[in-house]
Amino acid sequence: MNANDRSTSEVVLGVLREHAGERMSLQDIIDGLGERSFGFLLLLFGLLSAIAIVPGLATVSAIPLLFFGSQMVGGAKSPWLPAAIARHNFPRADLTAAIERGLPIMRAVERICRPRLLFLTGRFGERLLGLVVFILAIVIGLPGPGTNFFPGLAVAFMAIAIINRDGLLVLFGLVASVFALYVAAWALAWLVTDVLPQVWNEIF
Repeated sequence: MNANDRSTSEVVLGVLREHAGERMSLQDIIDGLGERSFGFLLLLFGLLSAIAIVPGLATVSAIPLLFFGSQMVGGAKSPWLPAAIARHNFPRADLTAAIERGLPIMRAVERICRPRLLFLTGRFGERLLGLVVFILAIVIGLPGPGTNFFPGLAVAFMAIAIINRDGLLVLFGLVASVFALYVAAWALAWLVTDVLPQVWNEIF
């Protein structure tokens, strides 16, 4: 299959599968997708955040999202990470498995994508998405149930919308982001009001 005929999710998965080493650093991922704009990187790290099968992967993947979101708000043309963060690596097989789990959802979204409402996918749309990604990344990095799946999925959803220049899906992605923030707030409230007091009482 020609690279130009592949869907966005297949391009992202291909970078992981084609990597030669057994482990893959964040910089390896950026090098593989860097020329393909922020959208592909947001899709990858959004999926890794939502479908994290490696302990700590969601928290680690939130860090690049924080940087990428802030860079998009500032109008940066290419993504960048500090060397100390970019060197962090994971088993390539685990990263690939995580992305493969999210493919059915991503392919369903890709099938309905088409260019429309283009003013939401230009510079204004990317800056707006960058701000939303930054907020969602903060939530993904927080401990607690429900703080990574829906925010990560919302990031991936909007990334596909930007890549395919589908402004309508950008709007749906913003709605999904609001829902993700609501679920995360509920989960954190439950953790603080119910779980932590019980743990405190058991210890003290």
